[in-house]
Amino acid sequence: MILKPEGLSSKDALKEHSQSNCTLHLLSSVYSTTKKKCFITECRNVSEGGVLVYVVCDGSSEEKAKRRMMAEEMISRYIKKSSSDKSKSDEIISSSSKSTTTTNKPKKKNKMIEMMKLKSKAQGDSSIPVNSRIYLTVDFPSDSNVPNKPMFFNKEWTVGKSLDKIATSGKINNINNKLPLDDPDRLILVNKETKKILQTDRKLDEVIENGDIISIEKLIYYLYK
Repeated sequence: MILKPEGLSSKDALKEHSQSNCTLHLLSSVYSTTKKKCFITECRNVSEGGVLVYVVCDGSSEEKAKRRMMAEEMISRYIKKSSSDKSKSDEIISSSSKSTTTTNKPKKKNKMIEMMKLKSKAQGDSSIPVNSRIYLTVDFPSDSNVPNKPMFFNKEWTVGKSLDKIATSGKINNINNKLPLDDPDRLILVNKETKKILQTDRKLDEVIENGDIISIEKLIYYLYK
């Protein structure tokens, strides 16, 4: 499109434009009071007051083709650059998101270190050989006012014998020998992870493992949990 300068007729402006090999009197933008979208389909540019346009003048077919090719090449480079910049931006956002997720992930506990801590604090019968010991964390009833603590037992002991030792350690009244097996007031040992009652006639190492947490409680509390 050709811009006609003031004081110059359209015919003269066109003549000067042609003589300058299409370099004079070019209209580089279309002005408007509203937002306009670029004429190129792939472009998403929208601007106030107008958008850039390119000019194809009345000249030889060869010149027209050359200028169109140059314009299309420039447009192609612009679109590729925009896409590349967007991809890099997305990668940065994605990387940042992954980094945040990784940072917030809870760290896994090292079982070996946890076991060493448990063994160093555990209480129990010192006459039990070290290679026969099983180390557990014991939870006591809240009304016993006894804090939870690490303890060790002989892995060959039955659950019933271990329960007696735990009740004595926590100063809990234990009358299991006077109560039937289904009495609500019987004391029981429960695996805190599996929520299963440990059978009193089984050996400890048959129903529990080193590092497990067990609780001593009354049967009635277990049934109504």
